[in-house]
Amino acid sequence: MLYAIASAVIFFLSALYLGLQQAKLWSTLSLIGTSIVLEAQPGAAASIALGFHPLMGAVISILGNLIPIPILMFTVRQIISRWGWARKKVQRAERWSRKYRRYGVGALTLLSPFLGAYLCIAIGSVAGWRPMTTFFATFLGLVVSVFLIAYGGHWLVSLLLHLP
Repeated sequence: MLYAIASAVIFFLSALYLGLQQAKLWSTLSLIGTSIVLEAQPGAAASIALGFHPLMGAVISILGNLIPIPILMFTVRQIISRWGWARKKVQRAERWSRKYRRYGVGALTLLSPFLGAYLCIAIGSVAGWRPMTTFFATFLGLVVSVFLIAYGGHWLVSLLLHLP
């Protein structure tokens, strides 16, 4: 549990530091909160409205979205290991997902922009997939979608502002 909390604190402090480098304390805290509650993709869209550079907005949104993930991964594993009814459900899901174990995790890369990182982490945990493989597959989809949203939104806003 200490590892999960320490990781969450490191993610938060990293996001806050990057925001303070932009001299935007309240905007950074707002962006971090948005990324925690609504996921990173809406956070990336909010970063455009808050006036962040697309790179900084995307990175802060990603770091903000990563804050609860270590705690979520730890909590799901604890629930599965301690509660008998949850363990039985997971064992049934593992039997069902065995045939998808090799490539099923890759589907999380495609699903994470739509379902969100939290749900994809939970799906991977319940399916019995390796935690780090689940995390990296989800993280890859998260990063790609957030950068596309941040840079695409910034491009669209600059295009609309420069119309005659």
